[in-house]
Amino acid sequence: MINLYDSHRYVSKSELARLAGVSPRTFERYLKTRRHVLDAMGVSPFAQKLPPKAVQYVCEDYCIDLPPELQDQQLLLKSPLYQQLMHLLQNSHLEQMLEKIAREAPNAAKACQPPHEL
Repeated sequence: MINLYDSHRYVSKSELARLAGVSPRTFERYLKTRRHVLDAMGVSPFAQKLPPKAVQYVCEDYCIDLPPELQDQQLLLKSPLYQQLMHLLQNSHLEQMLEKIAREAPNAAKACQPPHEL
């Protein structure tokens, strides 16, 4: 997933821990190992919310996929990678293949049923 972080949004450490799938205590231990980087960004060890640059760094370093509500949707729509992906999906035969599978699925299910005993 591409994280196009909203550069105006601060996120709490507990929210990032939840997104990472770890306990807040585990996340705090991780942040202690990155203290030198966070200090260089001007982030206090006691901060409850991390500034945008720190959130971006943590998400990239800890491989956290941000939900859409934390991403800048306008930036995502303008991203060349996103545009290429959408173009590929629109011009591929994916939609036709999915329609074909949807038409054939009921027939395949009927063929797999055992005959009724008389």
